[in-house]
Amino acid sequence: MSEENKTFARWYEKDPIVAKCFEIMEQLDDRKKRQTATFLMNEIISKPPYSDMIPDEIFHLATSEEQKRRWYDYDEVSRIFAELLRHLPDETKKEISIKAITFIEDLK
Repeated sequence: MSEENKTFARWYEKDPIVAKCFEIMEQLDDRKKRQTATFLMNEIISKPPYSDMIPDEIFHLATSEEQKRRWYDYDEVSRIFAELLRHLPDETKKEISIKAITFIEDLK
């Protein structure tokens, strides 16, 4: 396969529900992005692998990448939410994404 034909898929694009969650969140204003991320973070950290970690470990994992390439990197709360979600098992990512979409729909 030539270099031109290769496509890059972000981690959240691998599941259509998770991808939809990120697509919807990207379109929100900053206040609603933060509301959504904050609402779901407690739920996320109650699930493996986070349920066995101490808060400092979770924070370090979620903020260890310094580069700001993606839309969610520019807001600390959205960034932490995205990074926490990224490290969850696939089924849990989907479950949290469905809750995020429902929460966002209720905001409208």
